[in-house]
Amino acid sequence: MLYLLVLLGGAYWYAATYGVFLGLPPFLPVLLWDYTGEHTYDLILRGTDDAIKVKVRGELRRGRLEVWITNKAGRRLTRPKRFEKTFQGVVKKRLEPGRYTIHFGFREARGWARLDWVSTKFEHW
Repeated sequence: MLYLLVLLGGAYWYAATYGVFLGLPPFLPVLLWDYTGEHTYDLILRGTDDAIKVKVRGELRRGRLEVWITNKAGRRLTRPKRFEKTFQGVVKKRLEPGRYTIHFGFREARGWARLDWVSTKFEHW
């Protein structure tokens, strides 16, 4: 029992000192404890009339989440969209075929978030 208490105390100390990011987006929700960092995910768009759609949902008791999209050269294609407290939102950008990167930036975040992204094709009207 003492070993378990020491292990839990060490995990709490680590989370409070360095922050913790637990989860596997887009499949599992992410649990955050005082986490500051940036995660990037690469996408390749092929075809015509493509778009990247990023859906986020969650609840942060502290901190914030920012989402933006860049191209292969690193140029931002969307403004960072900020999410705080209880949130649900979409970042969508119509793009040409090519390589793109989705950025998720966390700042002192504590809570949970579900991050999901997909490349889609627009229908012609």
